[in-house]
Amino acid sequence: MSFISIDFALFVTAALVVYYIFPGKIRWVALLIASYVFYTWTGFGNLAYILITTVSAYVCAGLMEKKAAEQQKYLSENKEKLTKEEKKSYKAEVKKKQKLILAAGLILNFGILVYLKYADWAIAYINLFRLSRFGRTDFIPFRNYIIPLGISFYTFQTMGYLIDIYYGKYERERNFFKFALFTSFFPQIVQGPISRFGELAPELYKEVSFDFDRIKSGFYRVMWGLFKKLVIADRLAAYVSETIAQRETYKGFYILLAVFFYSMQIYGDFSGGIDVALGVAEMFGIKLAENFNRPFFSKSISEYWSRWHITLGTWFKDYIFYPLSLNKGIIKLGKKCREVGSTLAGKKNPLAGPMTGLGKRIPIYIPMFMVWFTTGMWHGSQNRYVVWGLFNCFFIILGTELEPVSLRIVEKLKLNEAGALMRSYRVIKTFWLMSFLRIFDISKDVPSAFNAFKLIFTDWSSFRLAVVYENLSLEKEDFIVAVIAILVMFIFDLVQRKGSVRERIFRLPVPVQWVILSLLIVAVSVFGYYGPGYDAGSFIYGAF
Repeated sequence: MSFISIDFALFVTAALVVYYIFPGKIRWVALLIASYVFYTWTGFGNLAYILITTVSAYVCAGLMEKKAAEQQKYLSENKEKLTKEEKKSYKAEVKKKQKLILAAGLILNFGILVYLKYADWAIAYINLFRLSRFGRTDFIPFRNYIIPLGISFYTFQTMGYLIDIYYGKYERERNFFKFALFTSFFPQIVQGPISRFGELAPELYKEVSFDFDRIKSGFYRVMWGLFKKLVIADRLAAYVSETIAQRETYKGFYILLAVFFYSMQIYGDFSGGIDVALGVAEMFGIKLAENFNRPFFSKSISEYWSRWHITLGTWFKDYIFYPLSLNKGIIKLGKKCREVGSTLAGKKNPLAGPMTGLGKRIPIYIPMFMVWFTTGMWHGSQNRYVVWGLFNCFFIILGTELEPVSLRIVEKLKLNEAGALMRSYRVIKTFWLMSFLRIFDISKDVPSAFNAFKLIFTDWSSFRLAVVYENLSLEKEDFIVAVIAILVMFIFDLVQRKGSVRERIFRLPVPVQWVILSLLIVAVSVFGYYGPGYDAGSFIYGAF
């Protein structure tokens, strides 16, 4: 069932009615039923995967808690008998058992995800190796698995919970059905956000009273999400794909325009879908984590990624970057490099400084590399996604290393670092760098991406808007609507810097509020992109 369908609208309406009919203390039960009805609607076979994740995480969390309880009881009963070393040894043994339980849960669930997403990728390389090394043509057949809806999102969310339980961050959820709701809450199942148990669980299980203003506020956000998705993203999709497919014919500014439009497309598509999810959740009185914070106004790549897909970024930071940066082996390697640097400094060797600097950077840059490699793999099994991730890593490191040089240049030229001119320069530079990296998204492979990038700087004199209208699937009227809608979206983001736009709207007279909402509904209904072959259910991040 697509977010962008009459079926979904009717489903949400029915779910809201049932939800608010249920007594307040058990309204979460209505949400659980709605979530499983929604997920079953996407394909009955998908239920097996989400149930495996739910049951395995529940059992593993229970076993880890049981070990912790046994430890507490044993130490309490034997506190006078055990020496300090015996207590330490016993705790280490219990921790080792908990770690094995955690590893079992992680391997099972991430193993399922990796197998479904990357089996064909691995088979392709195995077949290539067999052919090139042994000349064998009896290829292993591809599996062609259909990826279950939202498996990346609910797997990451649930495994984050399991890791937090291991570290004692939360008490585990003892009610299996409440935990099943945390895993399957339907508004976020399609493309996130990836929530933390400590933030989402209280929202899901609390008593919620009916509030028409809250439902209206959520509906506003849903319609704004549909505006970004239908009026902007889906209108631009055909031009982007047509231009990249015919890049040898339509070069230069045509491709540059496609790069710009794709940035608008993916932002409208992903943030629009998130707006729908957050708006629907709000109607049920549930606050989900924000996933975007005006990323196109970022002044650096690292800032951009702290504003784009925020919940995935924080997941990687908390569960990959920080553990790796504290890894004993990596810390030891950094320390060893610093010691070598110190020794070389005593000998006045010019390599002393670089070696010491390397030692300081290793605990940061190795984990960063692993985060971006994993981020690339998360987006897809094709090599282009890995290259995209590593390029992001490279430019973040490059920006960090060159920041002192940049500041010296700014100081020498007597520029105001905090002034509007420098801020604008940094924003524009970041936007276009991130947009160029998106070429890997829309190209079929790495060579095609580099070829498209090269062709951007070729034959600008041939650009004609008439060609865009007539040959590249973006008619004049659609072009005008897209440009106006993009301007509206940017203006909205600018205004949002000073506080919630919806809160400002709700301070206006009620008739004005309804006029604004009616205009938004009309804009989506009239200017939303529909037509033959159009797939309203297709979200770009839904494929990740």
